Amino acid sequence: MNKHSNENWELLKTISPPEEQKNRIRNRLISSIRTQRPAKRNYRIFELKNLVLTALFLLISAGLLFQLQAKNQISDETGGHQAGSYPDFTWELENVYSEKTSNGYVFYEDGSPEQIGIAEKVTVKRRDEIIKSPGMNVKETMENFPYPTTLYIEHVKMMDVSLRYNFFIQAGKETIHFSFDYPKLEYAEIFQIIASLDFKKPEPYKHDGLLYVAHGYGTLPFPVGLKPIEIKGDTETYIWEHGSKDDYRDYIEKIKSTGGYKETNSDGLSYIFESANGSQIVKVSLIGKEITYEFSYPNREE
Repeated sequence: MNKHSNENWELLKTISPPEEQKNRIRNRLISSIRTQRPAKRNYRIFELKNLVLTALFLLISAGLLFQLQAKNQISDETGGHQAGSYPDFTWELENVYSEKTSNGYVFYEDGSPEQIGIAEKVTVKRRDEIIKSPGMNVKETMENFPYPTTLYIEHVKMMDVSLRYNFFIQAGKETIHFSFDYPKLEYAEIFQIIASLDFKKPEPYKHDGLLYVAHGYGTLPFPVGLKPIEIKGDTETYIWEHGSKDDYRDYIEKIKSTGGYKETNSDGLSYIFESANGSQIVKVSLIGKEITYEFSYPNREE
């Protein structure tokens, strides 16, 4: 490097900003740093708020879904089906549900679009009109049912319906007419609905003992609470879920007490009864929860 260049380099090193200018530059840098830090912090707080709000939304949504699921699960487990507010009522037959109409309710069986029954509030005049139908044959007051109940059996001339069960139920000041078509629903299922009805008001009467009904035009008593398994020809098989050995003994005594049947044979599990006029013989057997009826008709022409 030549002498001239060395002189210029030494002169350049001696040049430096005055102290006042250094302070201004330093203060400007500090001010810039301070203004940048809060901006970054505010951005992180904004992100954190979004995260918290999102988490709260998810928790609230999950809670609502859980409550809805729990409510539906309770309804399914109890077998109760809500039928709306006309008035509100439930029953214990899981395969039957209802849909509200302008007049009341229409009943359907799971998996089928075919109507199997109705429920509607009726006046005294309308009740009398239904009862006076030419097809009405049987009138019976149901004993110990949850509400005062009168049954009328109507003979129906239809391809898929032979009998229509008409129940007039007094629920407080209201009269509710229920009707169900047989054999769209079996006898045991029809009576299970009526025997388990529960209106919001008034509360149902709870009978301590067994309820008994006759199927069709027969006189043999059947316990309420049977679930049809197979009904084929002269043999009928049901599940008696809540029936105990004591209930079975009480049931056999009930058959004897009607006066319409006499016991002819038994082995403790099966009992054979003959009707008073000798036209019907029925063998009743209970194995576990399965109760079977085997009918025969000595005087029936083949």
